[in-house]
Amino acid sequence: MLTHQQILHFRTFGYVLLPGLLTQTEAQTLRAEVTDALAGAFGVIGTEPDDLGGISGDYLPLSVDRAPFSQSLIADDRRTFQYSAELLGSPTVPSVGLATCFTGDSAWHTRLGPPIAGVTFWVDLEPRTATTGALRLIPGSHLPEFERQLREYGAVEPATSGFEAWDWPHVVIETEPGDAVAFAGHLMNCAHGGTPRLTWTIGYLPWPGVANKDQLALVRDLTLDDVEYDHEDYDRERWPVWREWVAGAGQSQSRSLAVERLRLLGVLPEDS
Repeated sequence: MLTHQQILHFRTFGYVLLPGLLTQTEAQTLRAEVTDALAGAFGVIGTEPDDLGGISGDYLPLSVDRAPFSQSLIADDRRTFQYSAELLGSPTVPSVGLATCFTGDSAWHTRLGPPIAGVTFWVDLEPRTATTGALRLIPGSHLPEFERQLREYGAVEPATSGFEAWDWPHVVIETEPGDAVAFAGHLMNCAHGGTPRLTWTIGYLPWPGVANKDQLALVRDLTLDDVEYDHEDYDRERWPVWREWVAGAGQSQSRSLAVERLRLLGVLPEDS
């Protein structure tokens, strides 16, 4: 279980560093699964050039039997599925783990737009420092009032008129393989340098229950959007999002629970 201080840190500042969440052996296994999957899906590591706009990189939902450790982290492992519920203070719905090779920098952004809570577990698969692409976060920027003030700040900074941008005060989260950063979906984040960067991430959203149809629809749409990378050119039949993961649900009570929530959401068909 997470400590009270860790949960309070997440809710107050929007993130918590979890040093050594994975063992060194697990971190090596996850890196091998991510590397093999990206090479198998795209031919080589880091195919997308850093000139297409957005956050450039190769993205691959990684929930297949050929990547059993990534598959297990979605909902079998208390360090992700259970911790997400502890951080958000409610039951959660998982997305799938994403194998990513970032090929460029990212500007300040949030991972969620709609007004709904969420948490991302971010695992860099190589050592990350301030000069080699470590995650940068603006503590407290997930809070609505601070978020509004940041929008006002950003609207008048010189970069909007073509001049040099202001430096936004932030923290740099330096990590070693095995460390994880859990951060809120509305927290401002970015990363610079160190490309290509191998990363594994997964997102969780609060389970809305079946009574609130509007929230059900919102969580369903966000969950689907988190795994649909229409611009990515890889074999969907060889790299299915849910099929193989769902087929193994009988091996894990917590995975079965996650599957049931995804079915009630309408993310998964009833007969899956």
